[in-house]
Amino acid sequence: MQEIVDFLFEAGILKLIPRSGWFKIGIKNPESVAEHSFRTALIAFILAYLETKDFNVASKACFLGLIHDLNEARTLDLHKLSRRYVEVDFEGVLKEQLEMLPKELVKEIDKLEELKDLVKDADKLELLLQAKEYSEVYPSAMEYTKNLEFKTKIAKKLAEMIMQADHRWWLKLERS
Repeated sequence: MQEIVDFLFEAGILKLIPRSGWFKIGIKNPESVAEHSFRTALIAFILAYLETKDFNVASKACFLGLIHDLNEARTLDLHKLSRRYVEVDFEGVLKEQLEMLPKELVKEIDKLEELKDLVKDADKLELLLQAKEYSEVYPSAMEYTKNLEFKTKIAKKLAEMIMQADHRWWLKLERS
């Protein structure tokens, strides 16, 4: 049980780690890795459900979205430019972290390989949403979205809609 407690404390570190790529365009207080992972998990759930109409599959995708950047509790968030110069075995770090959990749970997580492309799409959609939000003050935030490629049809469609949408859609609710 102590390893599970340690795992949970380690996961909490993600609340303290900022998404570092945004610093390069002048965003002084970007979202944390935990905040990014939260929305990625929601997106993964929705994508998986829309693709499969299966709540259980969607729940599994959500879980993968939650842990997709868990390794950054140990490595910090390395943006693309940093990754050109620093080599880190992110999958190895995550595997080591998951070894803190019960073995039967890790076996179940290992079976979720087929959802990884979907979670990667969710991760990219979250980046797109965040860039769109930041772009109101920092137009160069959209530079990070120029070469995004999606694997699933539903992610491609959502990306198109996000690009056309106003992230402040909720203002119309305040006017009524």
